[in-house]
Amino acid sequence: MTFRRFGPKRRYEMDWVKAADFLDHLSSHQTDDLDAGQRASVAELALRIRSGKRAALLADEVGMGKTRIAVALITEVRHAGGRAAIVLPAGLGVQWQKELKLFQPDDQTLLPLRSYDGFIAGFLTEEDAEGTEKRKRKHADWLKDRRQQRELPKKEWATEEVLMISHTFAAMRFPNAGDGPAGGWRRELLPNVVRLLAGRRRNFMRDSFHRGEVSHVYASRRAASTIADTIIEHNLQDDPDLVGDLAGDYKWLGADEYKHKILRLIGYGLGQFDLIVVDEAHKARGADSSLSRILGPVSWEGNDPFRLGMTATPVELDAGQWIDTLGRISGRDDGHDVTALGDLAAWISGYVDTVKRIRVEELDEPLTDGFVTAATRFQKALRPYVLRRDKRHDPEISAFQEGHGDYRVVQDLKVSPGTESFTRDWLRRFCAAEALSILPQNDPRVKRARLSVAQGYGFGFAPDADLAKHQPVKNEFEGPQSFWLDAFCGAPADIYTHPAILAAARLIESYAERNEKVLVFGRFIAPMNALTRMLDAREMLRRLRDGQHWPAAKVRDESEPAVLAAMKDPDIYAPSGGIIAINQMLTERYKKWSTARRTELARLHREIDALAPQDDIAALLVSFLRQDDDGEELQGEIGPLLEALGDRRERADAPWTGIEILDLFRGLLADLSTDEEQENDDTLRSRLVVYLQDYSGREGNFARMMSGATLPQTRRLLQSAFNRASSWPMVLLAQSRVGREGLNLHEACRTVVMLHAEWNPGIVEQQIGRVDRKGSCWLNDLKIWYEHAEGDPPRIRIHPVVVSGTYDDHNWQVLKARWMELRAQLHGEVLPQQARPSVTLPEVEVLRQRIIAATPSFAPKDIE
Repeated sequence: MTFRRFGPKRRYEMDWVKAADFLDHLSSHQTDDLDAGQRASVAELALRIRSGKRAALLADEVGMGKTRIAVALITEVRHAGGRAAIVLPAGLGVQWQKELKLFQPDDQTLLPLRSYDGFIAGFLTEEDAEGTEKRKRKHADWLKDRRQQRELPKKEWATEEVLMISHTFAAMRFPNAGDGPAGGWRRELLPNVVRLLAGRRRNFMRDSFHRGEVSHVYASRRAASTIADTIIEHNLQDDPDLVGDLAGDYKWLGADEYKHKILRLIGYGLGQFDLIVVDEAHKARGADSSLSRILGPVSWEGNDPFRLGMTATPVELDAGQWIDTLGRISGRDDGHDVTALGDLAAWISGYVDTVKRIRVEELDEPLTDGFVTAATRFQKALRPYVLRRDKRHDPEISAFQEGHGDYRVVQDLKVSPGTESFTRDWLRRFCAAEALSILPQNDPRVKRARLSVAQGYGFGFAPDADLAKHQPVKNEFEGPQSFWLDAFCGAPADIYTHPAILAAARLIESYAERNEKVLVFGRFIAPMNALTRMLDAREMLRRLRDGQHWPAAKVRDESEPAVLAAMKDPDIYAPSGGIIAINQMLTERYKKWSTARRTELARLHREIDALAPQDDIAALLVSFLRQDDDGEELQGEIGPLLEALGDRRERADAPWTGIEILDLFRGLLADLSTDEEQENDDTLRSRLVVYLQDYSGREGNFARMMSGATLPQTRRLLQSAFNRASSWPMVLLAQSRVGREGLNLHEACRTVVMLHAEWNPGIVEQQIGRVDRKGSCWLNDLKIWYEHAEGDPPRIRIHPVVVSGTYDDHNWQVLKARWMELRAQLHGEVLPQQARPSVTLPEVEVLRQRIIAATPSFAPKDIE
């Protein structure tokens, strides 16, 4: 085996004065890539760099274009000879790549580095594979493809001017091999570095590894050579911390201890950075989180590094979270040396406490003086770090607010006994849950029931109860508890008749009837699933009534309860034969549609077949569509494939062409590819078959759900389809922890439904921010409205679903109070607008104006 040495890259030193000059030049010239507010932020960054500051928290409100500002800084740092790392949630990589290309069209930044496997794969060469010629060729092809897909560096990690690293990269695992010394290629890096620094090399004991591990052993040793050379070149071998990390018997290290020792070495393998950009910098707080580990040993910083944190919600629940976030961007997120920041805590909490008083007490001189003092201290404490624009600094939005009031409207969807479909059985169940929670008892199941019944994720006391079936509950209580338990569990609970779910469905349909898309956020899978299936069932019945196409050959078994519930609505068409009659209608219509599709495909097949000799992807597509002797397609019906590709089209009504279908197919395969070395045509074909199962007779077209189980490539496809006004889904239901950050869902939607209230107002801001962004559907609708000025102007609409009189209602009231506190800290909304009297006394108005003038602002000086 011939080793190609990977060595440290020598580069120019970072010149921050030159970077500031570049930023000043960029901010002084009007371009399409940066608006006035963004240019002001760029100028402010240049000013702070010149003054010697090397940390900033870019905390612009959601949708104001933080990424564009950060990319401007990254670009100018590159021009000044520097190198940048972007630490981010891995799912945002494609979005960052697009932004980087705006400033540097030939940018080839890699997709985020996600794992230790990916790090080691960056040191692989074409000669590493052993075995047959076929195996060697597949290895070389796989390596070439991964580099073309920008998942691995073409040379080495340290030569990449910009490197994206996933938040979870440092969550890597190094399992032990039984009770003996740890084996396997994953444990090769540390001992090789230790021996190289000692001037020795390890023998390659081939029998110690599986056949498929050999190439990664070579890569691990090559990585060790690079790391050792870097340590020696920078005279780091005498660093006490490094010496301590490399000491000990590495053969018997536990998994966590091995990881602790290896992280710094990985940092040397990735190379030195002058700029660290941390996207969603508020996430994963704590010294032991993966993100903090990346910002510690993994991100090897130069002698004069700059850290830029990015988050729209630096504080969410507790004002003390300011200290956590600022510590992270200041390089003090490891639990040490936070004294200077800790001194700010009193000023921050003092401001928050004063704001709470202002919102409930009558204004007077002492209270106003106290606010002015607290606000001045609050701004003085945070101004050196924080740079924030909010929607008040957007000229379009500020103009709208002056003329028409708030551009957002929060309108509760109140579900009460007077609401349609709120039956006596449901009223009894809600009352029983509330009564049980008030009566003396210590059963935690009762407290859970009070929450679960209102939010639709459980109607009994069993922790994993089947929501679709009634399960008798043994009455273990006596007296009043026994009476209310019987009332709570006495009748079957059908989730598809839940009044909140039905009310949400009708609200969503009222927008869909106007051809408007709706984004729904929820926390619990069961009610989100039920709402998705209910929306699809109702839309399917309407389409059967109107003679329109529905992309399914039958009703799936798991969707039958939703269809049966939808058929009870007198406004919805319901054939007399029930599910059997519906399936017959669906089958007949689907066959006609599929036949027409096959005719169209025959023409496309001929076009693609002609391209196959010169194009491997075309040959793979021809193979996938090939028919056997009986005329049946080897991979089933072509309908699912065309449905999948149709979701990726710019214009759904345009005629298909062979070139277009091939390009779309190529993009689909790219999304299905991973970093597995053994990947080949058979692997891709099997993945394609699995992926298309979601489109085979699927009923999730009108409404689709995105949860933690949704594959990353499917999430990207859903995002793209939801942003096209002319394509389904019309409704996207996103589990809160999956869809609240990073996703752009604003191009065709301006309505958000909150199925389940959150406790954290920062999450709510992030959710609304998915549709409240630059270039949003609302801004486009507003431009159209200005041309005609008929009726009320359009607004972004937020609809929390609240079951009145329940703990769910209390949850929402607490959230609103926290939301107002958050907006007072971040948006300058100190005075409660709803409490303003119609006529204000002159002396009170003077106090109000003093408060408004003293409200802290962290905007760039050019736009304050």
